[in-house]
Amino acid sequence: MIDTTSTSLATKPELLNSIAKRAFAQMVMMVHLANNRSDKQKGDPKVGGHPASCASSLHILTALHCQVREVHDYVCCKPHAAPMDHALHNLLDLFREPDTTNWFDEERGKKAMHCLRKFATKENPDVFQSYHARSDSDTFHFLPSGSVGIPPVASIYLALAHSYARDHGFEVPPQAHFWSLIGDSEFREGSLLEALPDAAERQLGNITWIIDYNRQNLDGTRIPNERGLEAADWERIGNTAVANGWKVIQLHHGKFRQALFAREGGDALRKVFEGGLSDYTYQLLLYKKDAAKIRDHCSQAEAGCKALLAALTDEEVLHAFADLGGHCMESVVEALKASRQDPDEPYMVVAHTIKGIGMECVAHPSNHSTLPSKKEVEKIMIEAGLTLDDPFARFEEGTEEAVHCLQRRDVFRAGIAQHHALRERNRVRVRKELEQGGGIPETVGVDLSLFPLAHTQWMWGQLAAKLIRIGSPTEDGTIPEMNENEARWRSSAQFIMTMSPDVGTSTNISPAMDNRIYGPGATESQTESLDIDFKHPELINSEDPITRHIRFEIAEANAMSAVGSFGTMARYVGLPFFPIMTVYDFFIKRALDQLYYNLYWGAEFVILGTPSGVTLAPEGAQHSWKSDIQIPNLITWEPLFAIEVDWVLSDAIRRHMTEDNQGRRGVLIRGVTLGVQQKLLLENLRKQARNKAGSLAATLKPAGSDESWGAAVDEARIAPLPDAEILQQLRLDSLEGAYYLVDWRGYEGYEPGDNVVNIFALGALGIEALRATEKLLERGIFANLIVVSSPELLLGILGEQSDYRHLTEGLSINGDLHVTQGGQASHAELVSIAGRRVPCVAVCDGEAGLLDNIGSVLGVKQQTLAVRKFSKCGRVDDVFALQGLDRDSIVEACGKVLSLTALENLSVSPSSLQRLSGAATEPRSNWRELWPQDNQ
Repeated sequence: MIDTTSTSLATKPELLNSIAKRAFAQMVMMVHLANNRSDKQKGDPKVGGHPASCASSLHILTALHCQVREVHDYVCCKPHAAPMDHALHNLLDLFREPDTTNWFDEERGKKAMHCLRKFATKENPDVFQSYHARSDSDTFHFLPSGSVGIPPVASIYLALAHSYARDHGFEVPPQAHFWSLIGDSEFREGSLLEALPDAAERQLGNITWIIDYNRQNLDGTRIPNERGLEAADWERIGNTAVANGWKVIQLHHGKFRQALFAREGGDALRKVFEGGLSDYTYQLLLYKKDAAKIRDHCSQAEAGCKALLAALTDEEVLHAFADLGGHCMESVVEALKASRQDPDEPYMVVAHTIKGIGMECVAHPSNHSTLPSKKEVEKIMIEAGLTLDDPFARFEEGTEEAVHCLQRRDVFRAGIAQHHALRERNRVRVRKELEQGGGIPETVGVDLSLFPLAHTQWMWGQLAAKLIRIGSPTEDGTIPEMNENEARWRSSAQFIMTMSPDVGTSTNISPAMDNRIYGPGATESQTESLDIDFKHPELINSEDPITRHIRFEIAEANAMSAVGSFGTMARYVGLPFFPIMTVYDFFIKRALDQLYYNLYWGAEFVILGTPSGVTLAPEGAQHSWKSDIQIPNLITWEPLFAIEVDWVLSDAIRRHMTEDNQGRRGVLIRGVTLGVQQKLLLENLRKQARNKAGSLAATLKPAGSDESWGAAVDEARIAPLPDAEILQQLRLDSLEGAYYLVDWRGYEGYEPGDNVVNIFALGALGIEALRATEKLLERGIFANLIVVSSPELLLGILGEQSDYRHLTEGLSINGDLHVTQGGQASHAELVSIAGRRVPCVAVCDGEAGLLDNIGSVLGVKQQTLAVRKFSKCGRVDDVFALQGLDRDSIVEACGKVLSLTALENLSVSPSSLQRLSGAATEPRSNWRELWPQDNQ
């Protein structure tokens, strides 16, 4: 533990306390106004607020914003204290239009203070969300805070991103400090505990976590089992940090207490306050405010303090009992300043505070959302020198407080302008390099000719190795040799880097890791001295510019926070780092909260979720579930063929570098380890009528078909378009979300409404679906196979935004009725009624929600085959059959939807019936009658 009581101050505590008092009153008024709106309607949910939680952080935040924080520092604050931050920034005159230097005038700032939790409109855009948000007018270097336990972790990796940029030769702001204010209950969040050792291991000395230790949470007084913990909770918190390499400052006592400790009996009194009373007892005595009972309990805990307490007045006893370090401005400033002095070790400040201090509900166990009465609000305003007519007034010109706030404002406004200028310089430089390099190619260009059987995870490894090689200097600092296509990638590849939570080697990115692990070089490699060559990537950390990989232990949540933090560097400093995180897809769900935060935050990144789904058959039941992840600002991909991975990743990089990724800044690519014959792609594309050279006057039939197809032309006799031309069109379709792998349009006997079904297959299941189309053709059914490359783009949020344009226009799939010959047997021996739509079957290796809305979008019958049970270990074909995803299950599903479509009745009015003629057909009710079980 570290004592900071001797540090001198630059600003008088009395001055900061005066500013804090007015900010406290304005915070209370903000919450009061939000809960007493004239437009409130009966039945509206409560607005609420957390003034008691704001109060416990009052002196911490005042010291931070008005004294200790530098312009380039970053802050993430517990969400419930957001109004406190806004009130302080109002007094500092630091409201502006987001991401600009268009500063509010005083009247506009006052109006914004009236708008806590209001709905933003074009006429009134200056509102504050419930918690810190990107849209706030004081959001400069403030991390969004709605997800407790995550912003402080994100700040760690934002600090790491700044260090990485600096060590790799990029221009970033002066050494920034990263401050986090964390509730003591919030510190039980697993995300925080998981990140503790990482900050110390990476020697991030510009990190300070401040624990607002007020011993209360939403449900009441926190009562940890101190006997079980063998310590008070403030000790557990501090010891946990120390054990994980942090330095800790216990900001326990104010100056009044410290003076008492110097008197006779003071050592005993210190023991009382540092373990003689449980948190529970201490909290109850705070609430009781009874000097006699305090004397009694303290003397029972330590008899040596009895005389000292007896010599104090009741007022002095109450003062001493409540004189916690977190409310002593002088002590708070000292501690915060001391915490930013060590260049290599992160700091934790445990600031002991009182929830609701300055309010009537102080220390009440249920004060978390307590709202002061109008009478109390008026009293607080008057004591702060404010009026109800002008509650958000700043200090009168010429006062010490006004002068200090003005000086602080000018420093921050100038620093923010300098920061914007730096960011723009970086942006201009990057744009210029991209332009001079000839733009970003459509593909990275991996030669697949020697790999006829490949899987998408392997392809990612090839792409990663190539991009990292292109973007990195050689060991002697020179640019590596490269061909023309690679040279065009150089300007963007320098910003690409990889991450993984201990699964890099098992997901094929060993070349991107070997001697490229970024971090403090605390260990020297000994492989050469020991004459060891184990054909394994060297994982020794280095700060050398050649490093391109951030390695984690088994900590998916940390890696997810890191990928998001690195992915905000374009917005913060104009450096478009594009982190690509490789993670086992089935463990993404361990970091869904962090993923959501990243997307709300506007981070730009790629997640390679691989391997995914039950295609990882040997892993069995626990590694098989693939979730339907549909979140705003996220685009999901699941390629089937290796070349698609190249297209998708190249497109994502281009969009990122050219800022053409609105609504899709987060990219999730799901890969598999199931090998696919790559020749199947072109073999099937060449058969499609639209890919045949010249104009077709006749219909086609499959190659080698017998004479039952009539005058149709054997498709093999008509030359296809050049492969490059076919692939170029395929690339465009794939990047729109789906493409035809099998397309029977233009073939003899193709009758939509009679013998046509559309199969939508996601990712690797396209191969099972391809096999199903062959068997269906034997039964007279034309099954088109549409491979879905992006469920999000075709059918999700992005698909909805385009009104499903690619599905209905690009692929020409709709719910139109097709007239058939009523009452006669169809080509597929199904009963015709008058008009039918083309039904569809969807098949996906994951939750049904990935693809189950196609039928509702089109207005047709749909059957979705998906993973609906826990899996087993086994061969892929066994597991596919278990889950009903195999060829035969797909065939059966097609038969079912075709039959159900044929069984649809056409209802007509009695008058219409009189006009109809013909014998009535025998009614049928079961689809199985029209699709007998295939026993072959």
